[in-house]
Amino acid sequence: MHVLHLPKNHLMLIAGLVWCAAGAMVCMVGLPLEFGLAPSHLILFPLAVVIFLVFYFFVFARLVRKHTGRIRARAEDRLPFWHFFNASSWAVMAVMMGGGMALRFSHLMPDWMIAFFYSGLGVALLLCGVRFLGVFARKDVLALAPEMALAPERPRSDA
Repeated sequence: MHVLHLPKNHLMLIAGLVWCAAGAMVCMVGLPLEFGLAPSHLILFPLAVVIFLVFYFFVFARLVRKHTGRIRARAEDRLPFWHFFNASSWAVMAVMMGGGMALRFSHLMPDWMIAFFYSGLGVALLLCGVRFLGVFARKDVLALAPEMALAPERPRSDA
């Protein structure tokens, strides 16, 4: 059934919307705590910035490039909608969501830790979602990957 198969560029739209939604939900937990605790805990803002920088530049921005390249390199024009992530990314997302909820609901982390960590993480997720939406808007995944453009075309066997 090809009803669930979408043009490759639409996977970037789905990824962008999913990442923006995830970032917004994490921000909705962290930012109210951050602003509520900040007057008596001024260190929370710089800590949130550090978390943002680490996750944005060293984790999520790399994932945006990796997933864009992976989807671009696929020969098919249309892919199942769930292919905006690969299997390991689905697993990481499940572990992060489950672990985050378990930590919050178990009250093992104090509110001030959740405040700066979730604020930085949420904004990083949200901005990487915006990056995916930019890839979608520019239709970047429809272009051939540089290594594919340089490789000689191989004959196909339809056997």
